[in-house]
Amino acid sequence: MNVYERRRIAVLAIATTVIAFAFVATNGSSDSATDTTTGVTTTIESTSTSTPLENASAVGPLADDSSKPVNLDGPLAQQPTGTAPIAYPGPGEMNRVNAKASYVRFPDYNSAICYASTAPLGVEVTIVNLNNGRSLTCTNVFAVTLPAGADVVIHTPLYLQIANLVDAPLPVTVSW
Repeated sequence: MNVYERRRIAVLAIATTVIAFAFVATNGSSDSATDTTTGVTTTIESTSTSTPLENASAVGPLADDSSKPVNLDGPLAQQPTGTAPIAYPGPGEMNRVNAKASYVRFPDYNSAICYASTAPLGVEVTIVNLNNGRSLTCTNVFAVTLPAGADVVIHTPLYLQIANLVDAPLPVTVSW
C-alpha cells in the first residue's frame, strides 16, 4: 500500500471511531430524551404453584415413583455381562480361500474347467469375482503351470463370464 491509501484508511478509522462514540453518547443518555412511556398496571392471579407432573394423573411406572426412568416401548435393557458373542464359521465356510485368478486356454476342452491349487482335484469349484460379484462354477482339473502371481487358472471362455481378460490377475474367492 502506498502512503495515500494508508492515510485514507487512518482517516476513515478515526472518523468511524468518533461517530460511534457520538452515537453511543447521544442514545445512551435518557436525560435529553423525552420519556414517552405510559404506565400500565397488570395483575396476574396464580391458581396453583405445583408442577404439571404433580397435577397429572400418573399411569403405569409413574404412579409408583416419578424419579425412575420410563421405558416407553420394547423390552427392558439387559445388563452387560462383559462378554461378546463370537461368530464361528459354518460347515461350508471352511472350504473357502481368497486367491488371484488368471486365464489360460486349455487344449481341446470346451467344458467348464479350471485349476485351483488349494482345492482337491475333481471337485466342483465356485469362483466369485471380488471386484464385481460375478461367479462361475467349474470342475477342478490339474494344470502343469500357473502364471506368475496367480493361484487359480480358469479356462478362457469361463474367465470372460466374470471379468475382461485385461483384468488378470483378478482377486477371487474360491469355495468348494
